[in-house]
Amino acid sequence: MIDQSPILVPARPGLAIVVSGASSSGKSRLCGALQVRLTELADGDPAVAYAGVAFDDLAALIATNLYPHSFIGLQGGDVDDLVSRAPHDGRAAWEYVDERDAEGIHGGQPRVRVVLNPTTRLMLSGVHRGWGEHIGLGTNLVVDHFLQEQDWVDECLSTLSDAEATVFTVGVECSLDELERREATRSDGAAEVRPLGLARRSDELCRATTFAPDVTVSTSEQTTEESVELIIASLHTSGHLT
Repeated sequence: MIDQSPILVPARPGLAIVVSGASSSGKSRLCGALQVRLTELADGDPAVAYAGVAFDDLAALIATNLYPHSFIGLQGGDVDDLVSRAPHDGRAAWEYVDERDAEGIHGGQPRVRVVLNPTTRLMLSGVHRGWGEHIGLGTNLVVDHFLQEQDWVDECLSTLSDAEATVFTVGVECSLDELERREATRSDGAAEVRPLGLARRSDELCRATTFAPDVTVSTSEQTTEESVELIIASLHTSGHLT
């Protein structure tokens, strides 16, 4: 027998906590710990539970044979299985582009930028819109993002605002030395490996956008727990948590 009972929709859109920072800045660890802490504070009340969503969810939409040569090479994988015949031939879902000569606050090299192909960029729009649908249904979100492009910032925040979300923004900072140390030692799973230079360049790019955090944490100066409690305190001060 099919359940004909109506779907109960909360009366208000949700709260979106948007966390952004450079590659290797510790966003994912922070967001996971923040989600757990918020769940503890909710004490089992599903109306104030938080779902975790991320920029990296985009990877789940992409067939593995659309990955770029550079990424598969980092994993020691077989590039012969890829749709892309050679690096930067336009077939891969994204590429790591050498930007050692670009302007930026750090300069130097290596500096590498993630560039999405047009189809993957449309997928990112779909991911953003999906978050808006969650918000419209009253789901609270912890958003683990990598807002390196101004159009990503504009689209993400406007999509959440259009869904009538309450948006609270968190900037994640980390010293360049620590970013590069972490990047060089990332080997805790295939999806975690990053090309050298991505942290340095992405830190420049994220800082150059108009993303304006309501609170900023430093993962090179604070523990994850300290950063979480600072965010929680700021949410209380702003009236988003009671």
